[in-house]
Amino acid sequence: MEYMSTTSDNKDGIELMLAHFNMADMVEIMEKLYIDGEPVTDDVSMITMYQDLKDTEDCAESLLLGGQETSLMSAVRYGTCQDLLSFANQVSNAAKHLHKYPQQEFGIILNRMIAVKHGRYQIDSDVLLFPWKLTYRNIGSDFIPRGAFGKVHLAQDQETRKRMACKLIPVEQFKPADVEFQAHFHHENIAELYGALLWEETIHLFMEAGEGGSVMEKLETCGPMREFEIIWVTKHVLKGLDFLHSKRVIHHDIKPSNIVFMSTKAVLVDFGLSVQMTEDIYYPKELRGTEIYMSPEVILCRGHSTKADIYSLGATIIHMQTGSPPWVKRYPRTAYPSYLYIIHKQAPPLEDIAEDCSPAMRELIEASLERNPNQRLTAAELLRHEALHPPPEEQPRCQSLDTALFERKKLQTKEVELPDNILDSSVCVSEDSEMLRRQRSLSLDLGALAGYFNIVKGPPTNEYN
Repeated sequence: MEYMSTTSDNKDGIELMLAHFNMADMVEIMEKLYIDGEPVTDDVSMITMYQDLKDTEDCAESLLLGGQETSLMSAVRYGTCQDLLSFANQVSNAAKHLHKYPQQEFGIILNRMIAVKHGRYQIDSDVLLFPWKLTYRNIGSDFIPRGAFGKVHLAQDQETRKRMACKLIPVEQFKPADVEFQAHFHHENIAELYGALLWEETIHLFMEAGEGGSVMEKLETCGPMREFEIIWVTKHVLKGLDFLHSKRVIHHDIKPSNIVFMSTKAVLVDFGLSVQMTEDIYYPKELRGTEIYMSPEVILCRGHSTKADIYSLGATIIHMQTGSPPWVKRYPRTAYPSYLYIIHKQAPPLEDIAEDCSPAMRELIEASLERNPNQRLTAAELLRHEALHPPPEEQPRCQSLDTALFERKKLQTKEVELPDNILDSSVCVSEDSEMLRRQRSLSLDLGALAGYFNIVKGPPTNEYN
């Protein structure tokens, strides 16, 4: 090894240095630095040099990856997507040194409906956080949806009354990827990011609120979904995936809990595991995703592409159909703590497709779960699949809210009797069985009604307390 070398060249160098070394000069320097054996402390030049070095180190901690020298960790302010990404990088880099910063909130806000005042946006003062409550049924005030690295609250700005979702992530688990893709890419089926701030060593991500809850919450509270509901959700997810894949982005975690209902659409959330490919194949250093929905090529860690999201969507459709993820019914979790080997050997899980699945939907699921990713259809191709475009006579009735309310008003006033061809059993009295009612119409969503009438004007009522 070089530092152990004792070659003749090194010896010659040492001898040459000693030959020109003036020991008297060295003694004089040491006498100036040390008086009576103690170091000199009143040398202004030495103190200044030390302070400059310390300032340089402190400054280095505040430098951003993007090359900016201005710290964004001092206040809450409006900014651009680039400002938000720089803030995320700075927080990630300085996570171990947060005690050096002021004990108040700081961050970047993208949406002007969030009212920042004098560099402050205080939790429980300027914005209120409430445990998320599902619209499907009351499951207790303590219920809070949780992801792998954070929990979600409903938030409302006190001044503008803007309602948002607020995801809380411990700062040590926060990654720039948690905001990067939502900040960069805007699409109707991707939850819009409003901003991020750090308070009490927790990152608060404010984003578009899906007050209808997630697909997982609907499955847990209402059971398996009907096929026309699955078609609706699948269309929206595929639109979001088609957009992401056109940007060479792999979501890596498509599953029911990451699909959220809005009043008129479904959106994708949680991009913490997402990556943007620089080549045709992405070679991961670790497993990414939730194993029960993982594709075989992801488990192998030998390279995969955006087609991995398509497989995960196929597994998600099975979950929506049956109320249980694939594999679980045949291989209970109590006996099989990990499904990686099972997926590697036995995928795809075609035996888990619901028995009452239509032939067209079965074909779409099989195409999504194709084991060979090269033969698996893309999101754009699946959007054109016949399963997502059933003939009108096979679709349940779903009228506009205007029409439904107009018909209800006429029935109540008994002005006219509506013909059968425009009857909507979800908003009028009928002797049809519950099964027939469910087949013919969509139930009205109270969240959609609230949004339609814009009746949510004040702060949340006591039901959120």
